[in-house]
Amino acid sequence: MTMQFKIYKEPELRDPYMVTGLPGIGYVAKLSVDYLIKELKAELFEELYSSSFPPYVLIKKDGTVELLKNEFYYWKDIKSKNDLIIFAGNTQAISSEGQYEISNEVLNRAEKFKVRKLFATAAYVTGRYLEKPRVYGAATEPELVEELKKYDVLPMDAGSISGTNGLLFGLAKLRGIQSICLLSETPGYMTPSGRVLADVKAAQALLEVLSKMLDIKIDMKPLEQEAKMAEDFVQKMEELERRWVEEMRKSVSPPPKDIYL
Repeated sequence: MTMQFKIYKEPELRDPYMVTGLPGIGYVAKLSVDYLIKELKAELFEELYSSSFPPYVLIKKDGTVELLKNEFYYWKDIKSKNDLIIFAGNTQAISSEGQYEISNEVLNRAEKFKVRKLFATAAYVTGRYLEKPRVYGAATEPELVEELKKYDVLPMDAGSISGTNGLLFGLAKLRGIQSICLLSETPGYMTPSGRVLADVKAAQALLEVLSKMLDIKIDMKPLEQEAKMAEDFVQKMEELERRWVEEMRKSVSPPPKDIYL
């Protein structure tokens, strides 16, 4: 596996926190960090390219090509006690080796900038629609689990967290970096063509908790509007699915009551 790095600048950061989120189920983590980057106007300082990413490129609206990549952003605010590093991207590695290697590269940056605490984001799949998604959490130390409860986060007591979003959280413990993983409930719905639906509502629920834990203020109104539109779409999908099931039942003729051979 090979990796390439494109460094734009070397920021000087004060007691930074790190937030991570890559595409996963419902795009919950990606939506969360992308919105955070947009609202904070965070600045890109490094890009990571890897041969462990899927072998295709993206074509942008202007007709130009874009490679799959992961990115590091930073945000500074004189009113905040802690600066922020945000790790985002448009893909995850497709091999276990790649996910471990990239996770360790991210944690190398965390050590370099002396990150005080890492916040990983992920999805908690329920398989059913929820009016108000809940946020679950896990942590590297018992005292951090207690901290989660102050924000109405439900501590996980079983299960697993897969992919880079989970590995970053777990490997941080080996390096002595305090870490919390926040997981927002999502049904994990897919369209009839097999595409995963982006769960904006789940991302909103996660961001509401994360922003409080980071002690930062972001405008949630645009995301709330997107979440409402997405919710209406999901409800229409569920209604279409219900009607389809009913029609299928009607079209299947019941077997005769008496069969003689």
